[in-house]
Amino acid sequence: MNTWTIERLLDLEPYEFEDLLGHLFTKMGYRAEVTQRSRDAGVDINVSIENFGLSHTWIVQAKRYVEPVGVKEVREYSSLRYRDNVDGVNIATTSGFTREAQKEAAEHNVKLLDGPLLVKMLEHYMPAGPDGRMQQLAVSENRETATIECTVLKQGEKILGETEIFFRGERVTMACTNKRIFLIKNTNSLLSKRREMLYSIEVKDLLGWAHETPSLYLVMGGRQITVLSMRSRKPEHATEMLECLQQGYIRGEHLLKFERTKDEFILLTNKRIAKIHYSGGADEISLKNILGTELKGGGLLNRSKLLFMGNMKENTLSEIDCTDLASWKEAIEAAIRVS
Repeated sequence: MNTWTIERLLDLEPYEFEDLLGHLFTKMGYRAEVTQRSRDAGVDINVSIENFGLSHTWIVQAKRYVEPVGVKEVREYSSLRYRDNVDGVNIATTSGFTREAQKEAAEHNVKLLDGPLLVKMLEHYMPAGPDGRMQQLAVSENRETATIECTVLKQGEKILGETEIFFRGERVTMACTNKRIFLIKNTNSLLSKRREMLYSIEVKDLLGWAHETPSLYLVMGGRQITVLSMRSRKPEHATEMLECLQQGYIRGEHLLKFERTKDEFILLTNKRIAKIHYSGGADEISLKNILGTELKGGGLLNRSKLLFMGNMKENTLSEIDCTDLASWKEAIEAAIRVS
């Protein structure tokens, strides 16, 4: 008795059918990324393969249909090849294709997988069906091919490792490569463990990170600095991966000093000082606008503050109030001298 039938495929939800196709292509040796339903831009699955420096990428459209796929849909999806600059387009369906659709596909080099062919492929590559082994994460299942299931790795990109963290109250996987940091949410569906990409951070955009057990903070640059806060049961795993990335961001703007206070994050880079408020918003000032610093206040009733003197613009940072103001004053003045 066959494990896979057209009827069984039609019983799946559309997103479960997409998951199944993603696992099928992974079993065939490809890297497969099932796109998020709200952000797919007309693409259900991205599939790629790389051997000896040669890479090929395809778009896969999943159609869980009873009626045949028509020429209009083939023509629409064939245009994605040029829009997304990929090598080809595949359309996989539980039904079949009209004669006009087959003719259109042949003219535009669109590969068609009808229901009977799809069942044969599933029987060959996944004869046991959706067992526990199929539900394992692709990154664990295919170490030798170095894949992360919900993304396509770039040329020269290598996986450094992954660890479990808690981010915004949810258990999340943090995976690192030599070029990017991913925060991935695991959600279960009928057939598989689906991985939803929450963040993809380019190493070049990372200013640095800070660690206060059990909390870990990723600091990212740009027009306004942002801080991602998370917790880890095994922080040594996360910090080990992040230490491997230092050479990727240290050449540009990078974090020099960091402190978490009651209401905000205070941080110093080699270009600016910033206060990131937990309630939202930020104040910052460029080091090139600071002419000097001064400790002021103190005593029994007043806390000391570190003031900045120079070319201050409206709504920019003019003072900070943190634990060790003397060390901050020294670090800021050192950064100004070399900026």
